[in-house]
Amino acid sequence: MGIDRDIQRILQLYPEDCRPLSVDRFHAPLSFSGATLWRISAPRGPLCLRRWPPGFPGTERLEFLQAVLWHVNQEGFDRIPVPIETHHKHGFIWHAGHFWELTPWLPGDADYRANPTKPRLHNAMLALAAFHEAARTFPLPETGPTGSPGIADRALHLQGLLGGRLVELRKAMGSGAHPAIAQRGRRLIDTAMRHGPSVLHALETASGLDVAVQPCIRDVWHAHILFEADAVTGIVDFGALRPDNVATDVARLLGSLAQDDVSDWQAGLAAYQSIRRLSRNEHNLVLAFDRSTVLMGGLQWLEWIYMEGREFADEAAVTARLDEFLQRLEHLSQTLA
Repeated sequence: MGIDRDIQRILQLYPEDCRPLSVDRFHAPLSFSGATLWRISAPRGPLCLRRWPPGFPGTERLEFLQAVLWHVNQEGFDRIPVPIETHHKHGFIWHAGHFWELTPWLPGDADYRANPTKPRLHNAMLALAAFHEAARTFPLPETGPTGSPGIADRALHLQGLLGGRLVELRKAMGSGAHPAIAQRGRRLIDTAMRHGPSVLHALETASGLDVAVQPCIRDVWHAHILFEADAVTGIVDFGALRPDNVATDVARLLGSLAQDDVSDWQAGLAAYQSIRRLSRNEHNLVLAFDRSTVLMGGLQWLEWIYMEGREFADEAAVTARLDEFLQRLEHLSQTLA
């Protein structure tokens, strides 16, 4: 199969050992980022060419993401896709309306759900803590103690939902589009109206807690953790990375791996804290982040689809994600009842 001219042109800007021997389009089964990936066979080894979606992430943001990854790698955490520099010492290329970047192809598979073992849970949380320790020394204008930006954002967003946006969203879902998603969406909205005020109160309380701030992944879940057997071989997809408290990542990953299993939550927190201790305020933030993710995560999908008009190629995967939120919402409803 011939190699696309755009890809050929882009890879010519990289060192000679990055020139492609073969190129294969890669379809990540649980990727919703809008990025397009190709697996490149090259003399340097397997590489990943990533084309970011139109309009994202912007030059300044992409430079920040890559600077964090380079820093983390220099601090000794190498299980990340570190950008390869072009001949001109750039970490990315602007071409045909997109940003493009080239990284090593990390080994392993994101197959935790197919094989959810205790050692894998333990090792995933160890890897997250090691990443955080490496990122902790990245220079930021503000490192705290201060309130969590993510908690403040969620409180503001939930205020808007409860203040009328949920009603607008329900009306938008009446168009008849995506009936399987709308069916689940009505249940999500009903639960949000019932328990939203309690979660909002928890977020507003958590917003007053002072914590340290550092680069955090913010979208780290089972689909972004690569394994070989029980060993973590990589963490991928840093498009949501920004400064926040580590509690956002702990809650996101444990909520994905452990869901509502109390023993798994305890084991995961113990593993993480064997490397990086969480303060009392951070423990409280973990709970606030997790509860708000459970309540608001599915609603975000509804907003993207019905309010912003985003399209997702695999609607079955979207409905599966909504089913996960609904399952956890049942447990949250019992907790808040």
